[in-house]
Amino acid sequence: MLKVATVCSGIGAPEKALTRLGIPYELACFSEIDEAAIKSYCAIHEVDRGKNFGSLTEVNEKPVPLDIDLLVGGTPCQSFSTAGKGEGGDEGSGTKSSLMWSYLQFIAISKPNVVVWENVPGVLTQNHLHNFRRFYFMLLAYGYNVYSKVVNAKYFNVPQNRERLFVVAIRKDVDCGFEFPIGYDSGVRLKHVLDKDVPQLTEEIIKNAVIEKPTLYGNTHYIIRCGELNWTNYRQDNIIISIDGIAACLLCSNDATHGVKIYDDRDKDNPIIRRVTPLESFRLMGFTDDDYGKCRYKVVDGSRTDNVKEADLYAQAGNSIVVTALMAIFGVLYGVKNWEEKVYQERKKTPKQLIYELPLFDFMRGQESDAS
Repeated sequence: MLKVATVCSGIGAPEKALTRLGIPYELACFSEIDEAAIKSYCAIHEVDRGKNFGSLTEVNEKPVPLDIDLLVGGTPCQSFSTAGKGEGGDEGSGTKSSLMWSYLQFIAISKPNVVVWENVPGVLTQNHLHNFRRFYFMLLAYGYNVYSKVVNAKYFNVPQNRERLFVVAIRKDVDCGFEFPIGYDSGVRLKHVLDKDVPQLTEEIIKNAVIEKPTLYGNTHYIIRCGELNWTNYRQDNIIISIDGIAACLLCSNDATHGVKIYDDRDKDNPIIRRVTPLESFRLMGFTDDDYGKCRYKVVDGSRTDNVKEADLYAQAGNSIVVTALMAIFGVLYGVKNWEEKVYQERKKTPKQLIYELPLFDFMRGQESDAS
């Protein structure tokens, strides 16, 4: 059984990934300071909040669990993200992203067999690359072999364009080599995860909206822009996308003006402009409806009552790691033979199907159509 710890744990995507893969584990601790996220984490994983390490900044003040097999952390990305202010993550700067150095201290003390770190690709840009390089070389100095890759969750059975940098560091005395999984377009689209009877955005928000329904071609595995709101000062919040494609990256925000806006035209007589709901956001991150229900409500004396607010659930989804992407990484890492079935489920494709989707075969099919 794996002994697992997570930091900046949010709602526990790593724990969820291990559970769905059928990998038994013992939780050494999780680390989270947001009260709403703690409630959601404990509800989803049925864990007592006494397992919470608390703030990662107190890594030198509290006993750190030892003999850890797997340590996972998606430290804050805001200061590296293009959607943020770009303050960076220099050690001692006090920015949210500088918490990566507390994570490194946790690693130095606990010396886990495997470390996984997740962040935005913005850490690889010119202004922030020095932080990534130092983090990378410190892991080497601690005795790890380090593997890294930018992974897009859209290739792992969720209809969301979400690129994230993953670092997998394996202690040299236990390393047998690692290669990141290669995913594919499973065919899932935004329309496949949407509920019905969701209200339209307010008239005030949509009064100046412009919709230009795009012409759809064979491949729709991308963000299909079809309109503009002209509502906020943030351009990404004004974009309206088609449900025939995939979602833009979910943001970590509980502000009602933020979030993915869609043109829901499944009812051709009554198309609406609306925001993706918290439940739909959970689905876009690879969590289940049951996970959402556990977070949103609790049962007290036989009656259902509120647990976590809808606005907080938006932020928790946007702040999480995509479960299915982690499932693929853990599946390869721990040799789970049927990890693809568990990730893609009924949308899993055979090697033959994937071969026939190569560009060469698309070209050949086009030639046949022209000939006929």
